[in-house]
Amino acid sequence: MRRTRTGLAAVALCATAVLTGCGPPLADHRLGMTVDDSGNPVIVLQDCKEGDVVELQLFDESRTSQSFPGGEPPVPIAVYTTSEASKTVRQIPVKTGGAGWAPTAVVPALRASASYKVRGWGKEHQSYGGQTIFTPNDLKSLKPGEVLYGVQMQVDSEVHVEKVRYPSLDEFSPSSCD
Repeated sequence: MRRTRTGLAAVALCATAVLTGCGPPLADHRLGMTVDDSGNPVIVLQDCKEGDVVELQLFDESRTSQSFPGGEPPVPIAVYTTSEASKTVRQIPVKTGGAGWAPTAVVPALRASASYKVRGWGKEHQSYGGQTIFTPNDLKSLKPGEVLYGVQMQVDSEVHVEKVRYPSLDEFSPSSCD
């Protein structure tokens, strides 16, 4: 009988956590994509308010199981870390890292036919947010300094990606982020 009560209490606790939206809070940062002078993809991290982002994850959305959350959670194809967060705008080359950010392993080449998502995390995954979705073809049309910001939207039962293009890094970043 005691085991049943403990089991029921655990189920109730888990259900309460799911229903109340427990989990890490949303961080107040934005992620976009640009290209360097050679056309290579670059992550743009704008973390001017809180300055708490210390990890970026790159996902191949073409390979992510659509069955999640019932199935396995998606696994990033690349993870970038920094030892110290900063209340600035950072440009981080996808292939090599930079601006104080380093990939934790060799970053695979981006596939032309794939869709990708970059997501930011705070220290020890205590906060998350600031994601952007893009394809390599989206980046081909960008000039260095232009920023693409792709947000996943759900309207009724359909999910689509709304992409916003900023003509400059200055327009992507608030004036308080200098």
